[in-house]
Amino acid sequence: MKIAIFTATRAEYGLLRWIAKELTNTADVYFIVGGTHLSPEDGYTITEINEDNFKNIIELPFLSSSRTSLALTSSIGSGLIQISQIINTIKPEYIMILGDRYELFIPVIASLMRNIPIIHLCGGERTGGSIDEQVRHSITKIAHIHMPSTEIYAENISKMGEEDWRIYIVGAPGLENIKKINLYEPNEILKLTGIDINKPTIICTYHPVTLEEGSIYQQLNNLFNALSNFDIQIIFTRPNAEVDSDLVVKKIKEFICTSKKAYFFDSLGTKLYLSFLKYAKAIIGNSSSGIIEAPSFCIPTINIGNRQEGRLKPESVIQVDYSTEEIVKGIEKALFDKKFLNQIKYIKNPYGDGKTSEYVCQAFNKIIKIPKDKLLKKRLNFEVNKSEWHKYF
Repeated sequence: MKIAIFTATRAEYGLLRWIAKELTNTADVYFIVGGTHLSPEDGYTITEINEDNFKNIIELPFLSSSRTSLALTSSIGSGLIQISQIINTIKPEYIMILGDRYELFIPVIASLMRNIPIIHLCGGERTGGSIDEQVRHSITKIAHIHMPSTEIYAENISKMGEEDWRIYIVGAPGLENIKKINLYEPNEILKLTGIDINKPTIICTYHPVTLEEGSIYQQLNNLFNALSNFDIQIIFTRPNAEVDSDLVVKKIKEFICTSKKAYFFDSLGTKLYLSFLKYAKAIIGNSSSGIIEAPSFCIPTINIGNRQEGRLKPESVIQVDYSTEEIVKGIEKALFDKKFLNQIKYIKNPYGDGKTSEYVCQAFNKIIKIPKDKLLKKRLNFEVNKSEWHKYF
């Protein structure tokens, strides 16, 4: 039994790691690795996959160094040609993908044309401010098995006309990293990065809001103006490879030149990133990690703008608009509002219990018993029948 797993970003692999390891007990796992994993300016994060000692790692160098819409579109075309040849060689019985990024069109189209069942993790979610919304839902309509993180997202998938027996609720895979990885202590972080995490620190990850073209400069200026009001260390991480992401990096580096307490990393890696989260006072920006992973550390998230609009937000998330004034208010609440901080001190993360890989493997053992003919022939069904869902937590 062969299953191919596609990954194109550092964050994506961080969510797939434990699932892949668990699946090796059931099937031959082939990692198809491309995108920013193979990009030096993005940290060349394929090294993290290699260090996990998977046997079958296939490189797919499709990503252009340019981040324009034309270049990224051309990258998809290049990737599609290459992955078709890869699939023809390894002949997997299943393809597994995660999330909502445009790179996923590469394995999805190739698998669709080859009649290979597609298993889609983390569908049904909402992110109204980015093209990820359209990508995610279009993949849902092509995929054959759905593994959303929560019941709310399962219902969204069902309402899109997907048959309920295809839905397996498995939780958010990112929580498993928090549970299983032995995170760094402050002295280790200091040795690795030169940053004293015992000092008040905020993590900042800001991605382009791809459905709001032309406003990125103003958004970033407002963010930097707000951050300048506080005497605090700021850890910036590189945004995803998207239209305008190069502009975000440029503006961050310009800001760092004016601040002695701001730092930028192309890639922290899963362990170091989560270690920073463990000791940080808050996370700010518009990354899904502030909504899904950060609540497990019971720290506040200042979520800016519309990129994550529609996601299920735990009570630790402080939603603000793009104005400097609103961002300042959000940071003040996250750092100094004792009532709020006490309220979130023991919150329960609604995205799962950190056992996603176990649940995915249990589901996979059921899926492989379903006749391929039944898996491939989809039909519309607009009557939600929750009793047919497979809920694992």
